[in-house]
Amino acid sequence: MSDLTQRDRAMGAVVGMFVGDALGLGPHWYYDLAQLRTDYGDWIDDYAPPKPGRYHDGCQAGDVSQTGQVSLLLLSSLAESGEYDQTDFTDRLDGFLDTLDGTPQGGRYTDIAMREVWQARRNGKPWGEAAGNADSAEAAIRGVVLAARYAGSPRDLAAHAMANIGLTHAEPFIKAQSLAFVLAACRLIRGKDLSGSGKSLMGWAQHEVDRALIDAFLHPGLVHEAAANPEIVVQPPHAIAQIYGLACQLGFLAPAAYWLAGRHGHDFETAVLTAVNGGGNNMARASMTGALSGAMVGLGGIPKRFIDGLRDRDEILGNAEKMVEALA
Repeated sequence: MSDLTQRDRAMGAVVGMFVGDALGLGPHWYYDLAQLRTDYGDWIDDYAPPKPGRYHDGCQAGDVSQTGQVSLLLLSSLAESGEYDQTDFTDRLDGFLDTLDGTPQGGRYTDIAMREVWQARRNGKPWGEAAGNADSAEAAIRGVVLAARYAGSPRDLAAHAMANIGLTHAEPFIKAQSLAFVLAACRLIRGKDLSGSGKSLMGWAQHEVDRALIDAFLHPGLVHEAAANPEIVVQPPHAIAQIYGLACQLGFLAPAAYWLAGRHGHDFETAVLTAVNGGGNNMARASMTGALSGAMVGLGGIPKRFIDGLRDRDEILGNAEKMVEALA
């Protein structure tokens, strides 16, 4: 890894996560890859608005998704509180849920995990009992913000991240996979790569997950080692999305992100645009890839046009800088 500071890498992880999310928002959820090319050309290389009548219709190029909006709530909570205050975050999240109507079209596209939480809160369930069994990536993605704040204290990170994951996701293996991703991002922010990372990730997580699920923490390192092996070739590179799966299950998305970070992570643009051009749930895949690659290259390694094109750029940069100001 480079001689970037932890603060540089933390900023890169947070901003990279939002960049990937926004890059994937327009061409999101194309399972017909021929139609994706018809609508957006042979290679998507910048922000683009969604086509009329498709997901996220009404958003503009450079907007973040609803997952990005919830991540912004967590980022602002951490920036203003100085630490993870779950009550402060859930108060903000309740206020946000009040703006939705519980349908997919409420606000920016509302995924199944948040619809389940919306309904549970409307039914009077307290936080801690509101999560559903969705198998998606939202909790892993917003957890990157916690990884940036607590990169210096990985065991504290594991505890805070697991509590936050449990607000929206209850399925034990998805919770373990989500935590593994957050801890992988932490390791990259700390200046290490993911090769041989299983022992450290398992050590950080050991008090938060059942031992039966501990193999989830071997996954980042194993995929990284495959991606770093020059004898293993995927052509075209964006076909890695089809190999691991185009759909929304975290088990499809996380390994593709680990692969792209391992193969292309020191070139942020290539890594993230390869994730976007793979189709399917490219928004989550690109967001996760952007977080990992951003942690590797730092804020300065993210192309300026991607930062400038974020419609929430000032809020993201301001709160991220405030949140990580104590890091070395």
